[in-house]
Amino acid sequence: MGTTIVAAATNTDLDTASYFELAARAARSCLADSDVSVDEVGMLINVGVFRDENISEPAVSALIQKRIGLGLEYQPGRVPAFSFDLMHGATGLLHAINTAECFLATGDVEYALLVAGDTHPSTRRYVAGFPYTTGAAALLLGSSPSTGGFCPLHTKETTGQADPSAWVNLGEAGAYGRSAMRIRHGGEDPIELAAAAVRACVADEGLDSADFAEGRAVLLAPAPVVGFGDSLAETLGYRTESVVGVAPALGDPYTAAPVHAYLHARESGVLAAADSVLFLAADDAAAACLAYHPRSAAVATVSTGGAVRRERR
Repeated sequence: MGTTIVAAATNTDLDTASYFELAARAARSCLADSDVSVDEVGMLINVGVFRDENISEPAVSALIQKRIGLGLEYQPGRVPAFSFDLMHGATGLLHAINTAECFLATGDVEYALLVAGDTHPSTRRYVAGFPYTTGAAALLLGSSPSTGGFCPLHTKETTGQADPSAWVNLGEAGAYGRSAMRIRHGGEDPIELAAAAVRACVADEGLDSADFAEGRAVLLAPAPVVGFGDSLAETLGYRTESVVGVAPALGDPYTAAPVHAYLHARESGVLAAADSVLFLAADDAAAACLAYHPRSAAVATVSTGGAVRRERR
């Protein structure tokens, strides 16, 4: 049994700038796109970093859990559910996938729902200096015998002491600290960290540039800076078509970027022939890469001559 992506959804509705509401909408859409009811979900992990009014207690996951009606009462026929926040900057979603797999593999939960996204704490849609796109995303994970699942997570981080990337200057904000945020954005070029994480993942998977050139492997890239996907492809020596990012008009969805990239790649059709889908997340402090095999380890492929051969990955 391998962990499978059951459904995925994003939400960037313009009528609200509340992360809680956007995440709840993405979660509901994600469940609606599957045959899974909210009563079957046993875990919810929130990885969004920037949230309404800088709320830290209760956990944001609990607030989203309440909005979607997940496991609020213990009744016969309802799966007990728990939720928690897992914040690791831009790479949070990949760490959450890694965490959820531990519970899915043992059968402790049947389905895990992951939510990501960010908003300015003032819940104003556009704030000067805030570099991230307001929105949310959801990813529903389950288990399937026909899926190869996810492989080990590869991470790279800056060496030495890292300066804070976001903070509230209480002296400057005064009584408005709950709606204030200072961002240090773009301090370092994220390309080298990202490339190092991808190379480690590719080596572990036994892939090479030919796999990407011929469509057997696809790299899903985030958007921490303009043109990031093309620059990463050049750095790695891959065809630009094998690196799929988010729609340029979307900007930088930060923690939700891996889901946006996945849906963009799926809608463009490049995942149809891919045996290996590499999820990448990165900012100027850390990068993480995780390989996903949408089909089982033993894959039957038909050559142009009609012969069937089995590949082991």
